Amino acid sequence: MKKKLALLLAMMMLFSAGCGKEEAPEQPQQEIQTEFRLEEAGLAYTIPDTWVETENVNLIPASYVEVDGEIFAKIQYNYTPDENMDALNDPDSPIPVEELMTPIVEMLVVKAENLETAAVKEELALYNSVEELPAQENFRYYFLTDYATGIDHFSDEAKETFGILAEDLPKLKDSIETFLPDLNAVAEQAEENGKYLNFITNTLNGDPITSAVFYDYDMTVINFWASYCEEDGINELDTLQDFYQDLQKKHPNVNFVQVVIDTPGENAEKIALDAYDKAGVTFTGIMPDQYLATWIMNNLNGLPTTIFVDSKGVPRDLKIEGMQDASYYMETTETMLKSIAE
Repeated sequence: MKKKLALLLAMMMLFSAGCGKEEAPEQPQQEIQTEFRLEEAGLAYTIPDTWVETENVNLIPASYVEVDGEIFAKIQYNYTPDENMDALNDPDSPIPVEELMTPIVEMLVVKAENLETAAVKEELALYNSVEELPAQENFRYYFLTDYATGIDHFSDEAKETFGILAEDLPKLKDSIETFLPDLNAVAEQAEENGKYLNFITNTLNGDPITSAVFYDYDMTVINFWASYCEEDGINELDTLQDFYQDLQKKHPNVNFVQVVIDTPGENAEKIALDAYDKAGVTFTGIMPDQYLATWIMNNLNGLPTTIFVDSKGVPRDLKIEGMQDASYYMETTETMLKSIAE
């Protein structure tokens, strides 16, 4: 099946919309965008025609800009074959994201003063091919290909398709224009993105999960906790499990998840999973990615904290700070659910 190129080049990482749907081939050809100019990142480029026309192609684009980050910006295109799309779109799939898709190219933007930082070195080390693009004042640009982990996990058909796409990487590189990023555009985009709670990460069990999970429910209740709270006796997992079970019965259109903010990390994950097992937890525990971690730092005053997110991924103003009993969580949830429905 031929897949259309669905591109979501936002400042936060998100799965591209429309990939893997049967109706995609019927979309008008003129709707497929192949030329991009990203003022926030200081990059313009053109997608090769083969990336649009080749069968068994699903390209999952991801990008972000962080003005004060060690990495200023990156635009990454990940390839996943048709046979992996169901698992990639299934939040309950046990297959890790990195086994379902592989980066085919990344365009990296770094300020000169950050070239020797650990984050930049680690990012560059992910690729066997690192090519410099024209610099602009104190900004450095890189074209990264040949992901170090390879594509051995793909089927023979998928490997062949990946090779076809890779053949046109020189065309993509030749099309790239670099220029000074528009910092005003970055600020405007960051303000817009700040309205949403976005992430692409894994659960404590290693399953892929994204903020698209919000779309399946009228509202999602999110509790933020940390494994180090366990050592301090700040543990309400029994209460939250009771709340979750009651919630499933009374309001199946409302979901509940918990973010364990000091994960990933072997020790923190073990403590959290042991605590989950002891409490008989059946709700989903999430490990924050870079974007969710940034939201946590900017919006939470302490732990535990519980928030409410609507079906569009927009957090509501109300926060529950500190531990509460199950009835309080239920009463507040029902009040927020009525508020969202109005």
